[in-house]
Amino acid sequence: MSYAFEWGVLWRYREALLGGLGLTLALSLLGLAGAMAVGLVAGAAGAGERRLPRLLAAGYVELARNVPLLVHMYFWYFGLTALRLPAFWCGVLGLSIYSGAYVAEIVRAGIQSVPAGQRAAALASGLSQWQVLRLVIYPQALRIVAPSLAGLFSQLIKDSSLASVISVAELTFVAGEIEGDTFRAFEAYIGVTVLYLIIVTTITQIALRTFRGGIVDPEMRY
Repeated sequence: MSYAFEWGVLWRYREALLGGLGLTLALSLLGLAGAMAVGLVAGAAGAGERRLPRLLAAGYVELARNVPLLVHMYFWYFGLTALRLPAFWCGVLGLSIYSGAYVAEIVRAGIQSVPAGQRAAALASGLSQWQVLRLVIYPQALRIVAPSLAGLFSQLIKDSSLASVISVAELTFVAGEIEGDTFRAFEAYIGVTVLYLIIVTTITQIALRTFRGGIVDPEMRY
């Protein structure tokens, strides 16, 4: 094979790549925020003592994580056609609902790993249920499950590439357009690969440090 690489293609399409990078970052960060919001609520419900919230949380988790993400994307995109929701927000919704189910299971396991005596002691001291969760349970649980959450965030960022199937012009979509215009598939996808490596490594490291020592302060335990 005598394939001659032409890396100048990436420079010519730099504006499209930067636009795709921005959409990938926005899609990933909003998806992370949505997944955490959904997962924290569902995880707390799944680890609670009330039967109905536990059943609802379990039903959501089983339904969301046993349906492929690609189906989620199509479901929200075509299912919300009447609302005329932009493709970008359908992608965010799909990522949030799908990944939120995995966050819920991780959070539930983290909450259940905190000794039950700490909850009882916190309630006996006069704290409300919400205060117990916020000040006692969540800080310890999130530190325990930080590596699992960081790994999940890494997967979510890569999963954001599936938004290209509903015409969200993120990095994978842009790479496909570059390939179609120039027939330079190697250059397009190698360049996008490098960008994904930078994004995933940076965001997962930030998430890991945040959960281990940022928003989760050991002094908040008691």
